[in-house]
This record gives sequence, C-alpha cells and structure tokens, in this order.
Amino acid sequence: MRSVIISDFGSVNGGAAKVAIESARGLAEAGVEIVFACAIGPVSERLDHPRIQVEMFRGEEIWKVGSKLAAARQGIWNAPAHAFLSALLSRQPAGTLVHLHQWTKAFSPAAIAAAGESGLPVAITMHDYFSFCPVGGYFDFKAGAPCTREPMSVSCIASNCDRASYVHKLVRVARQWRSDEAMRSLKAPLFIHVSDFARRFAEPFLPKSARRAVVENMIEASRRPPADVANNRHALFLGRFTQEKGVLVLAQAAREAGMPLRLVGDGDDTIKAEIARLHPNAVFAGWVPPEAAIEEIRAARCLVAPSLWYETGPLTVIEAMAQGVPVVLCRNMGAAQRVSESGGGIVVAAAETSLLRGALEALSDDTRAEQFGRAGYDAYWRNPLTLEHHVQCLLAAYGPLRAIAA
Repeated sequence: MRSVIISDFGSVNGGAAKVAIESARGLAEAGVEIVFACAIGPVSERLDHPRIQVEMFRGEEIWKVGSKLAAARQGIWNAPAHAFLSALLSRQPAGTLVHLHQWTKAFSPAAIAAAGESGLPVAITMHDYFSFCPVGGYFDFKAGAPCTREPMSVSCIASNCDRASYVHKLVRVARQWRSDEAMRSLKAPLFIHVSDFARRFAEPFLPKSARRAVVENMIEASRRPPADVANNRHALFLGRFTQEKGVLVLAQAAREAGMPLRLVGDGDDTIKAEIARLHPNAVFAGWVPPEAAIEEIRAARCLVAPSLWYETGPLTVIEAMAQGVPVVLCRNMGAAQRVSESGGGIVVAAAETSLLRGALEALSDDTRAEQFGRAGYDAYWRNPLTLEHHVQCLLAAYGPLRAIAA
C-alpha cells in the first residue's frame, strides 16, 4: 500500500500536524509506503524512516507572505502549490491513496483540487471545520457563541463573524468558494472524524456521496500509577488562550470557587490581562515541552476544557484521563462522551460561570476527585489510544477506498 499525506507543516506546531506526522510514522512502521508532502519546515525527525519520502514545497505561511494582498491571493488559491502537488500526484502508481490533513496555512484549496484531479482515492481528516466553514470553527467570534447559519449562505457571507475583520472574512469566503468547488471534484471521498460527536455534527454539511469514519487521535502516554489528585490543589488549563476556548469563563469560575488556577500555554496580551483581572492569583506557565505537559497534568486537581465552540477533541482531555486526573468539560466537545461514559469527570451543559463553578466546587472534595480520576484512568487503560491502535483503525477506514482503487 502507498499513501501521499498532505500537511502544511513538516514539524509539530499543533494537533493537526502532530497527527499527520505520527500517523505517517505509524503507517510506515506497519509497512505502508509514505510520501509526506509539506510546505513549511523544518521537517520532523519522526519522518526519518526508510518507508517515508518527504517532498517539500518551499512555501510560506499565508499571512507571512509579503503584502496582505499577496497573502490573500495565496490563501484563496496557491497556484505554485497546485502545480507542485499535481506533478507529485501524477507520478504516483495507481491505487495510491491521498490523505489530506491540513491545507489552509500554505497549500490552499489547490491541494484539494490537485487531489481530485489526480483520480486517486482521497481521504480528509477533519481536525476542524474548514471543509465547510469559512472561519474553520463554526463559531461567531463577534457574538462569542457557536454559529447558527448555513455555511456559505447569504446570511453566512453577510455575517461579520471573523476574529479579525469583515475584510478578512471575505477573503475566507473566497477561499471557501474555491474549497467547495474543489470538494465537488472528489469522487466519494472519505472524511475521517476524530470523534463521533464531530462526525454527527459535521455530517449535514458534507457531500452526500462522501464516506465517513471515526478514527480517534493517538496520545503518547506511558502507564504510571494514577496521579495523587487529593494532594493537588489547582485547576489546570492547557492550550491556547483564545475566546472560543472559554478561558475567560474558567478564570471567573475558578475565582468564585476559590480554586487556584494554573494556565499552560499562551495567548495575546489582551486576553492574558483579562484573565489576570478575573483571577488575580492565576499562574501563567507558558508553553512547555510534551513531557513537561504530562507532569503539569499530574500536578493538577483537575483539567478544565471549557470550550465555547464545537471542539472536535481535545487530546488534553484524554491525556488527563490516562494520568488519573479528573476532567471538567462542556458537552459540545468531542471528548465529552468518553468522559461521561467512563465517569472520569464532570460534563457541564455549557461553558457558563455558574456551571463551571459548581463542578470545581464538587472536585474540591478529595474523595470525589480521586473517584473521578480513578474511573477515567481505568477506562482509558482498558483501551489505550496508542499509535498502533490509531494505525489499525486508519487502515480499516481506508478499506473501502482501497477496494475502489483496486
């Protein structure tokens, strides 16, 4: 078997790139010949494998390209990237599978078009909602709430919902138009969702001819005894400090619950200042390496993921369960079902201050915190999300596409 994996980035700078790189490595170790096409370096050492061939398109991240006009043009349609990928895919033997992970930062919708024009079977992992939503998160940043509009409808196009500006939104609309056009050229593509929640949410917006599969992302975790959460005191937020992540609601709720708050990650100065105002004793730890992030999780009373948007994951929730640390999260998140079914934490109806405060107050009880943490720990290790498990599920999902190619 042979697969071309397309990812804007050649090294880990976020969840999508990490999954693309790790799945490439895992597939190669399972005997699959991999061509890894990326545009932005450096190239991860994890791609150094006899069955992985890296093909680098020397591109730049869109909004770092010269003028704003040049950046917008490249974001809507990157013609050199289209030529690069078209030539690359034309050299592949019949039956090669094309797997798109990320294209909005450098390759543009030209990556989808090149895949469709190649005639090869195509899979797309939906780490977000850029496959149908111009802003990618189905979230209205001006309203501070999930979107309710039909993607690319008149109402959607007229809405000033972008994080930056309406002009920026119009650029994204133009890109989405090209993306939708390219999507229509795909013959029965496979959309891979990272959770069943994400599959059910996205399904109405995807082509009717598409195939769908759920393949959960992998995490790196060595089995250790559960964390001693009864002796931990602070709530932990791990990730980007952004509006849609609900970090401001958490800061207010933690202060009202009297629980210390530690934040690992970063964001712009404005949002950090607001967090400090809402919770004056909050501790900002900045970004830390992956191994240090695990120790941050183990030192917490609980991990809180209070997203306002329909988040497809996140992996941090699963990482906390693997360490025996209870989780507080909202039900509009992909990991909510796993937490609810395992009893590994508290799922609240929405990212509202009163609901989060109540959950944090409940976890102030040492016995309850230990019970939640142990339940999540036991559930995770009954069926751990290893790289090997991810690859097995991915190969099973590829099955129908391979049959078509044959």
